[in-house]
Amino acid sequence: MKTNNILKYLIYGGLFLMPFIPLIISSSMYFPFITGKNFAFRILAEIIIGLWAVLAVRDSKYRPKFSLISWSVLIFVAIIALADTFGVSPYKSFWSNYERMEGLVTLLHLLGLFFAVSSVLKTEKMWSRFFHTSIGVSVILGIYGLFQLSGAIAINQGGVRVDGTLGNATYLAIYMLFHIFLTFFFMVKRHYGKGEGRFFSDYINYIYGAIIALQAVMLYYTASRGPILGLMGGVLISSILIAVFERERKGIRIASFATLAAIVIIGGSFMTFRDSNFVRNSKVLARFSDITVSERTTRSRFMIWNMAYQGFKERPALGWGQENFNYVFNKYYNPKMYDQEQWFDRTHNVFFDWLVAGGALGILSYLSIFFAVIYSLWKRNGSNLSIAEESILTGLLVGYFFQNLFVFDNVTSYILFFVVIAYAHSRKVSQSDNIPVKKSVETNSPIFRWVVVPIIGALTLFSFYFFNYKGYSASRALIQAMMPYSDGVGKNLEFFKKALAYGSFGDSEIREQLVQSSVRIATSDASPENKQAFFDFTVDQMKKQLTRTPDDARYHLFTGSMFTAFRQYDQGLKGLQKASELSPKKQSIRFEIIGNLINSGKTAEALKLAKETFELETSSNQSRVIYAVATIYAKDEKLADELLTPIQGTDFIDDRVVSAYAFAKRYGKIIPIIQARINKDPSNVQNHISLAAAYLGNSQREAAVAEIQKIIEINPQFKTQGEFYIKEIRAGRNP
Repeated sequence: MKTNNILKYLIYGGLFLMPFIPLIISSSMYFPFITGKNFAFRILAEIIIGLWAVLAVRDSKYRPKFSLISWSVLIFVAIIALADTFGVSPYKSFWSNYERMEGLVTLLHLLGLFFAVSSVLKTEKMWSRFFHTSIGVSVILGIYGLFQLSGAIAINQGGVRVDGTLGNATYLAIYMLFHIFLTFFFMVKRHYGKGEGRFFSDYINYIYGAIIALQAVMLYYTASRGPILGLMGGVLISSILIAVFERERKGIRIASFATLAAIVIIGGSFMTFRDSNFVRNSKVLARFSDITVSERTTRSRFMIWNMAYQGFKERPALGWGQENFNYVFNKYYNPKMYDQEQWFDRTHNVFFDWLVAGGALGILSYLSIFFAVIYSLWKRNGSNLSIAEESILTGLLVGYFFQNLFVFDNVTSYILFFVVIAYAHSRKVSQSDNIPVKKSVETNSPIFRWVVVPIIGALTLFSFYFFNYKGYSASRALIQAMMPYSDGVGKNLEFFKKALAYGSFGDSEIREQLVQSSVRIATSDASPENKQAFFDFTVDQMKKQLTRTPDDARYHLFTGSMFTAFRQYDQGLKGLQKASELSPKKQSIRFEIIGNLINSGKTAEALKLAKETFELETSSNQSRVIYAVATIYAKDEKLADELLTPIQGTDFIDDRVVSAYAFAKRYGKIIPIIQARINKDPSNVQNHISLAAAYLGNSQREAAVAEIQKIIEINPQFKTQGEFYIKEIRAGRNP
């Protein structure tokens, strides 16, 4: 039994490290807020699962017990595994990518964690210690957030929305949503253990209250509407359940009525004063006051959800597999999303995500988990949780469910969700509903010592390598490949080759960065040898990528853009046109094709495509500009003027328009564009230089001289060079 205790405490050690994962930031890895956390989770989960497997074989009381909850989780993972296998990209469904690091790999680790934690944490005391550890970490994150609010620590994603060590305000919001409910749960549990009269007299409850206040402040300053509304909805449900069903503790019941009243007052006050200066001047409250059907973010959500529904109708039973919404998004892209992100890989709705990933079977199995947990919580057969405790856990699930309507999961929310349902499974399911595996193994037998344990150990070690080593190493090499080096871009190419040599699940993203580096290098001052070396290696790698993902528009676009950058226009056009076939209504792809056609002298074809693209969605100023540029190259300046007039003086008239007019030698058209820029930013030297060049091109030599003199006034260091230009211009030459 000594060995069993050692195993048990080693598992405890791994489990109690799990709550610290949100604090990890890996700056030496690609997507530093994602990859480090996920690799840490996988490694810890593998250690825990391996040790638990040995313990479960040795002692039957640590073997999994099955209930409605555990069966719902098992069925869900099994269905998603089936959907991934028969989806459009099984490899990506299994591995995901660096940006998300989810997929079937993560689900399998979560499944193992679910059974391990529910089998090993067998007492309320151990569960309490585990959750209090997580609550303690939430306090650390809250303090970190306070420093971000004060400006002492930078907000990672920029702006004013606090994101802690999670790198995303929404991720922090979901994390705090869970911990507000968990903290209140243990606050109430302590109350039930101490007696009716001790709730407000017990100083520990004031500590809990302070922690909840800190968590709530952090949630508020994330300005994440989904989780905040989820909190309100969860608290509302918890309060209603306590008010209706709690009969033993009047104090708790009275508090629930007070909470209901507070929610009504807060909600009513906000709706009454949503247009007031106080609300409009608050960066947080203003986000809520802007929620309308026509609001930009809301409108885009509805469009994305409609695309998801179209994808579901195409593959209704088992869907497209995890991590494949991009195929649906590209195929059913709505041109009205021209001003949004062009490469959505999530629907920003967990239920639509699972609908696309797993079809009808996938979403039903996911919903069954919520049903199983709530049903098990409220069964009246040997319950060992109070009404208030059940109500709070139900409120947590409802809050999480509601916020899932607007956001998507990440590793921290997945861990919290699976641990909470493991707790519900462990604490609430009656013995009659459990089916333990009773058969024992003789642990002193040679078979156990020399066969079972070595096999489990070997599988655990193999999982370290298989799931982590290649991806981890490639991620570090990619960061090195993206750094500038004093001895030239040859060093970057070496690290790109090193990163891709691992053959990891991150190859797609590494190749993306490789292509983008090649495009930059094509127009840089790098040596012809380095340019050619980058080009040759990139072409080879993109061939491999297109073999793996032949129907992904993104990689055809990258390939086509690279060939275009290296002036291989015909080859580039093939890739770009293939991308457009796979996403026929996406303007950003069409823009690349138009650029390719213009650069290769096919102005008539460019003009035709530009007109068609503009007509897809005429409210797109980007499409308007591209159409105008095409008309300038096609020498239809009257139409260009008609197109550009509505956006005169705006930033939409950019260097593409200037370059087109310069090509057409219509310098008089350039002058007012540059003058408008100077009016906005008089100290910008480059704008003055551009204006001087335009004046010179338009034969306005003295105006060009005057502009150069202004440059000298702004930047005296330019005096020697400027005076030379002035001398040349007045001599009738064009410097």
